[in-house]
Amino acid sequence: MMKKPLSPLGSFVARDTPVARIDARVKIVLLLALTVAVFATGASPVFALWAVLLAAAVRLARMDMAAHLRALKPVAFILAFTLLANAVALDGHGDIALWGGFGLDTAGALRGFLAIARIALLLGFSLVVSASSTPPQLADACVSLLSPLGRLGVPVSDVGLMLSLALRFIPIVSEEFFRVQLAQRSRGVDFSGGSILHRIRAWASVLTPLVVSLFRRADRLGESMCARCYAEGDQISVDMPPVPARDRLVLVCGLAVCALIPTLAWLL
Repeated sequence: MMKKPLSPLGSFVARDTPVARIDARVKIVLLLALTVAVFATGASPVFALWAVLLAAAVRLARMDMAAHLRALKPVAFILAFTLLANAVALDGHGDIALWGGFGLDTAGALRGFLAIARIALLLGFSLVVSASSTPPQLADACVSLLSPLGRLGVPVSDVGLMLSLALRFIPIVSEEFFRVQLAQRSRGVDFSGGSILHRIRAWASVLTPLVVSLFRRADRLGESMCARCYAEGDQISVDMPPVPARDRLVLVCGLAVCALIPTLAWLL
């Protein structure tokens, strides 16, 4: 039986978990800090602490990691190519000579593995945030965090609306793709067999109706926004309560960890 793919972003899971109860603004700030800290951490045994931290976050969010890993299958080829591109040496300077000038570079392999680990960690933390926050919560949090830029003329309300629509359409695109692909499979279309030209034609039978369906949804969305008299530049007020004291403590502790781990990696 064909399993329905899960969209990595915009896939909120309605569960009452400790992570879900944290303010979305705090989670976004911590995600940005984690992004900087993960890339600032060099090749050191301390880097494994990020994996421990991700495992703890997944545990607290009560996520089904198997379903999310299935959604990351398209990225697996890129990650494998990244590792091979860094590990393979063609100039004869590889640490392990295989054939002629072809060999393996252990330093390059370590560099590629570190790049893959960083990407996997950031994807994991992003999944934790998206699975524990609804798209409106994330959009409102971004508008609240960007509100000081409104004094400089930045259309914060329009940015928040676009972000909310994008987060809402990501799972819709995934569901529509699955629906069209399942319909084509029921008609006997084989996506994995045959020549390359045959596979291109098979996937074209999915992508063409998918694009048409998405344009229809966009037209209906535009008509509904026009019916509600929405115009560019309209100010949409986002009245968010102050960040609770408990969430402030989580923010301080999280920022401290983001500063501590790269520092330990640099010292060791």
